Amino acid sequence: MSKTPKQPTPPSGNRREQLQQQREREARERKLRNIITFSILGVAVAAIVGVIVWVALNARSAPVAEGGGAATGNYTLVVGEDDAPVTLTIYQDFMCPYCGDFERANRDDLEALVADGTAKVELHVLNFLDEASQGTKFSTRAANALVAVAKAEPDKVMAFNAAIFDHQPEENTAGLSDSEIADLARQVGVGNDVIASFAQLANADFVTKGTTQAFNTDGIGGTPTIKIDGADWPTKSDPAGAQYQAGPLKAAVEAAAATK
Repeated sequence: MSKTPKQPTPPSGNRREQLQQQREREARERKLRNIITFSILGVAVAAIVGVIVWVALNARSAPVAEGGGAATGNYTLVVGEDDAPVTLTIYQDFMCPYCGDFERANRDDLEALVADGTAKVELHVLNFLDEASQGTKFSTRAANALVAVAKAEPDKVMAFNAAIFDHQPEENTAGLSDSEIADLARQVGVGNDVIASFAQLANADFVTKGTTQAFNTDGIGGTPTIKIDGADWPTKSDPAGAQYQAGPLKAAVEAAAATK
């Protein structure tokens, strides 16, 4: 014979009040946990959004214009299209006479290689020859001006670079004055606001750190140093003095592009 289940005894008045208080306390605790969880998630989302915004803004801070240039975070001025098949790297100092010889011999070829999308030029402007300008720090002042142009008017980089080398001073002279550098920039179309910023030397640290990186990290031994896709050029198979002649560099870059 089955047994009739025993019914629970109804709670007393005090017991009902205790249960009600317990339910209210548990509800408050659940609400608090939800608030804390939401707050933590909100902070995480805000942080993620902040990072995304920071990356987006910094990605736009150094645009590379077609046929122009930009100053990058690794102390390099980039000239040309980012997806060009060949990267041509040049280390130079505006007081270095051999750098002037190289630039004047190859400027037309460099401009053609950039214009037709064959090569992107990474230009490292150094100041280790400041000591050869009678204390005026010509190398720093000229390089600082070129970096300022790269940041503000990247399409003027190659023309301004050529203008400085066309008026390159001899080693152990005072070099060009600030007003002479400004005049050269004005002649190639750089705006007055950019030219006025040269005197502030806002990019001197960029140049100095880039010089330290070139010798201590990149391992260059002097200027001009030229690399095609990271490999030193000219090679042993190139004619003597190939870097100071028009033609050999362009041929070597086009040969590298043909293998891509």
